[in-house]
Amino acid sequence: MSSLPRWLSRPLFYLLLGVYAWLLVLPLLSLLSASFRSEADLFTPGLLPPQPTLEAYREAFAKHPILRYLLNSLGVSLAITLGVLLTSATLGYALARVRFAGQSLLFGFVVAVLLIPDEVTFLPRYLLVQELGWINSYWALIVPFLASPLGIFLMRQFLKSLPQDLFDAARIDGAGHLRTLWYVALPLAAPALGALGALSFLGAWNMYLWPLVVINQNEMKTAQIAIAQVQSVEVSSWNVVAAAAVLVLLPTLLAFLLAQRAFIRGIALGGLKG
Repeated sequence: MSSLPRWLSRPLFYLLLGVYAWLLVLPLLSLLSASFRSEADLFTPGLLPPQPTLEAYREAFAKHPILRYLLNSLGVSLAITLGVLLTSATLGYALARVRFAGQSLLFGFVVAVLLIPDEVTFLPRYLLVQELGWINSYWALIVPFLASPLGIFLMRQFLKSLPQDLFDAARIDGAGHLRTLWYVALPLAAPALGALGALSFLGAWNMYLWPLVVINQNEMKTAQIAIAQVQSVEVSSWNVVAAAAVLVLLPTLLAFLLAQRAFIRGIALGGLKG
């Protein structure tokens, strides 16, 4: 069977790509459309709401502390992201550029922890948090996730791929490891840090099971728990549920758009340098 001619294969490829992209975006458009519908028009066919209204958003804010949930998730996600970037950059630099006894053993331990499923460490992590008295506190939401084995591994591999001459030049100029990390390694690792920061923020924002277990106070709940809570209360008002879901989704879309260039560049560099 002969291959398709080039003048036909390229438009066909873009057509299939467009159909696939439309299938991916369609649920988001349906969710957005439902959030602007009244309860009477909720099941009217079509993506465009017949009579667009903000009533669902007003009800979501009036009946539920959505803003407090969003602020809780934002604070926890930013704290976790900053912690992951700090620990990943410092430990990745140490494993890549500092020679010390047990370096290979420590790196093997990081890889081993990376291979352990999160479900295995869930119960020991909860028992430790409970023993420390951190239940119903922001410490329980933040501290267990300040270090990421995946982040340490990625930063170590990225910094390992940089030319050794740059670090030798910094050492000749009298720079110590901290100054070398700050002025040489981190600027060069900006794409990797951007990608890691975006992944860490999205992962922290989308956490559901852990906050559900360690937080019982309503004013400390995060946005993902808010969606489940709104859904359980608004049994028939799916437009209110859709409005709350859109509000929870917006920060993740904004974070991706802001870090999109660094995210794509970091993934590309990681794929090229291995």
